[in-house]
Amino acid sequence: IGQAFPYMPIANPGWMFPEYSFGIRDQRMQEMVDEVRAMGADLVVVLSHNGFDVDKQMASRVSGIDVILSGHTHDALPEPVQVGQTFIIASGSNDKFVSRADLDVRDGRMMGLRHKLIPIFSDVITPDAAITRLIDEQRAPYEADLTKVIGQADGLLYRRGN
Repeated sequence: IGQAFPYMPIANPGWMFPEYSFGIRDQRMQEMVDEVRAMGADLVVVLSHNGFDVDKQMASRVSGIDVILSGHTHDALPEPVQVGQTFIIASGSNDKFVSRADLDVRDGRMMGLRHKLIPIFSDVITPDAAITRLIDEQRAPYEADLTKVIGQADGLLYRRGN
């Protein structure tokens, strides 16, 4: 089940999303969880962009969610946080970590979870040449704007794209 940040109208002007309404709708999430369980789901995973604090609240109010993969607030949790029967996993931001979660699902329920937060060391990974070329080609028309100095403070140089 997917869940988006409920405060979209605060983060973005309403005119940009006139066909959508946003809010924390625990009752609707409960309906969705109940619906997928009734369809035979043995495991319910929510891919969330709510933020860690909102996800903790949702986990305390909505029953039947096994795992929430939490995003938005960029938290990198070394271990899942358990709220009731729900485990919340957050892998940080900007590709600094990837989470591995091995779930033991038997007899229609999650019996166990093993998790590892794995750091990504980009300086020791050889970039894929074809992807590097593609990125360079896509950036090329914008390179002047991306590297244009837009300010300087405290000895630091600020550029667009940094």
